[in-house]
Amino acid sequence: MIREAEITDKNQLFELYKMLVPNSKKMNVVEEQIEKIRRDPNNFLFVYDVRGQILGTLTLNICLQALHGSRPYGIVENIIVHEHYRSKNIGKKLLQYAERYCKSIDCHRIMLLSNSRRQKAHQFFEREGYDGSISKGFKKYF
Repeated sequence: MIREAEITDKNQLFELYKMLVPNSKKMNVVEEQIEKIRRDPNNFLFVYDVRGQILGTLTLNICLQALHGSRPYGIVENIIVHEHYRSKNIGKKLLQYAERYCKSIDCHRIMLLSNSRRQKAHQFFEREGYDGSISKGFKKYF
């Protein structure tokens, strides 16, 4: 089942994020932030839960803009499926869930960024209809 994350998911989220960014020295999953996201009407931390085991997650942020009238857009971040459960449509189901929500609120588009070295993830995103050739992403870390 896909649901919004709860503070009790903290440790399992941390383990998933370690698979996403294994060498991160800055990773810090805190209960207060999970709860803050849960209360925010424009931010979502979705998890794929099978009998209490979190097998995947993604973050969806809804962003307002002035370019397309009142239509917002969605940004998917930090999508990860547990390494032992990949190729079982969990990532697909998470993305479809986020897409359905974006369509339900009349989003103009949905986009995501992926580390340039994650070739298998890029192939997955392309199979799901995301075009990596349209835009070039830039990041600046602080």
